[in-house]
Amino acid sequence: MSRSLSARRRLVAVLCGGFCGTITRYILSSLVQVWLGKGWPYDLLLINVTGALLLAFVTTLAEASFLVGPTRRLFLNVGFLGAYTTFSSFALGNVVLVRDDEWIPALLYVFLSIGGGVLAVLLGDFLGQWCISKARPSTPGAKTTRALTGMLSGLSFDRTRGGDRLDGQDDLLLPERRGERKTRQRRS
Repeated sequence: MSRSLSARRRLVAVLCGGFCGTITRYILSSLVQVWLGKGWPYDLLLINVTGALLLAFVTTLAEASFLVGPTRRLFLNVGFLGAYTTFSSFALGNVVLVRDDEWIPALLYVFLSIGGGVLAVLLGDFLGQWCISKARPSTPGAKTTRALTGMLSGLSFDRTRGGDRLDGQDDLLLPERRGERKTRQRRS
């Protein structure tokens, strides 16, 4: 039985993630523009490709219920990465280049953004699958001696509440009010 998150918890996770993503984007964009200049959208390309990689990686881990519970997924995927990467910046970068009659750089930017984004998603998915394979036992029921698995045991499922699919440490990030938990338990 899956446990749903309260509206307050979902909104706060997205809000906090969006704030962090916006600040990260601003700082990274500023640094890249200082290093490489503003003549070509290096900053936008870097941000969108790294965002694609992170989105695929986090989504792969979340789909496997590995380290990324519902609150973290909202914080990272919807909030942080939603604010960190945007299609409008990609479009703006192209419009600016075309407006300045820089057709070859504009086409290169489109190709690198789309191709780089697809490759980043494939790499992010691969890295996520690799992390999952390293942390799970190779045979069902087998004991594992991997240090990573030992550190992570119990994070993916909250066994104290009847096997609810909730990241065990989500409560540390954003504890729900006692009344919300009691009300939810009565409805179940």
